[in-house]
Amino acid sequence: MSEELKVAIEAAKEGGKHALKHYDKDLTVELKDDNTPVTVADKESEEVIKNHILKSFPNAKFVGEESGGSVDEDEFWTIDPIDGTRSFNRGIPQWCTLISLCKKEGPVIGVCYYPINNQLMYAERGHGAYLNGEKIHVSKINSFSNALLGYGNPRYVKNKKSLLRIIELAGSSRSWEATYSIFLLTQGKVDAFYDGYGFVWDVAPFKVIVEEAGGKITRPDGSTWSYKGRGCVATNGLLHDEVIKLINN
Repeated sequence: MSEELKVAIEAAKEGGKHALKHYDKDLTVELKDDNTPVTVADKESEEVIKNHILKSFPNAKFVGEESGGSVDEDEFWTIDPIDGTRSFNRGIPQWCTLISLCKKEGPVIGVCYYPINNQLMYAERGHGAYLNGEKIHVSKINSFSNALLGYGNPRYVKNKKSLLRIIELAGSSRSWEATYSIFLLTQGKVDAFYDGYGFVWDVAPFKVIVEEAGGKITRPDGSTWSYKGRGCVATNGLLHDEVIKLINN
C-alpha cells in the first residue's frame, strides 16, 4: 500500500468521523446553483479531509464538491465529503465519503468509506480492489436478462426512454443512492449501473475501484470516461457492450 493510499484512507475516515457528528441532526440546508443541497457538515468535512492530506503532501491540489478546483492540474485529489447529502440530511444511511488521487493518465487511487457501517472500500491502480481488507471482484453474470441493474436519479438521464428500456430488459432493477449501486457492483452484488448525474468527485474513485475489481466504466455513450463531463455506465465488463448498445439504440 502506497503512502498516498494510506493517507487517503486515513483522510476518508477522519472526514467521515467528522460528518457523523452532524448526522441525523436538524441542520440548515442551503441549495447550490445546481439545486443540490449543502450543509455545514459537507463544508467542514471537506476541510478536515484537505487538512489531513496536506499534512503529508503540502503541495496537494484539490477538486472538491464544495470548494471546487481545476481538473487541468497534472495531479489532484478529488473529495466528496458526503456523497448522498439528501440521504444524510434525512437520516438515511446510504451516504459515504469519497476520495481519489488523479493524474494525467487517469485516477490511480480510489477510496469509498461508509462510516455508519465502518465499510472501507479502496483500490490502487494495479493492486486490486478491497473491502475491509478482503479482495473483491465483480460478478460473472453474462446475460442482461439475468442481471440486477442499479440506476441513478432519472431526472438527470437525458434520454429517459433509454433508462426505461434497460429497466424493462434487465432481470431486475433497483434505485438506491447512486454511489451505493456502484459500491454493490464492485462486490458482485449488482451487475450493471447507469447514471446521468455523477461529476468527477462522484466517479473518479470508482474508475479505479471498478476496474481493479474486474469491471468496466465509461460514459453513457460508450466513450472513455474522463475528468470533464457527467454520468457513467459501470458494469461487470461482461455486460458492458450490451448495456451501452441498449442505451444508445
